[in-house]
Amino acid sequence: MVRERGITLIELMISIALLAILAVAIFPLGRAWVANQQITKTEKLFLEAYARAKNEALRNPNAVKGDVKAASLEVTSTTVLVKDSNGAGIWSTAIAPTVTVTLSTGCTTGHQRIELNNNAYLLAESCTSYAIAASGGNNATGSF
Repeated sequence: MVRERGITLIELMISIALLAILAVAIFPLGRAWVANQQITKTEKLFLEAYARAKNEALRNPNAVKGDVKAASLEVTSTTVLVKDSNGAGIWSTAIAPTVTVTLSTGCTTGHQRIELNNNAYLLAESCTSYAIAASGGNNATGSF
């Protein structure tokens, strides 16, 4: 008696069905992981930009004195931009289009902007925090 090797059609269909169920279950986890990675990357870039703005304010190459803007950090939907006291951009970075950076309401004077004086202190006292969010991820928040 010859025994045939291989799998039957029903075994193949069950295997494909199980793989499909696993794929459907794992897909949201992968999407959440990607969203969390984008949030983490954006937060690191934002904090680097804030440190560069503070450094520019302390360096104060334009000799700004008193409680006027020595440097600023501006957030748009696609970039984070560090500017000097004259408004010239000195450093910028792009952020992922799926991520949003929101500054506290005290930071929004027409734009989402953080302004620092020559001692690297915030000019707007109500500008205290930020939030970084992406769909499906764990939001990141912090304060200045």
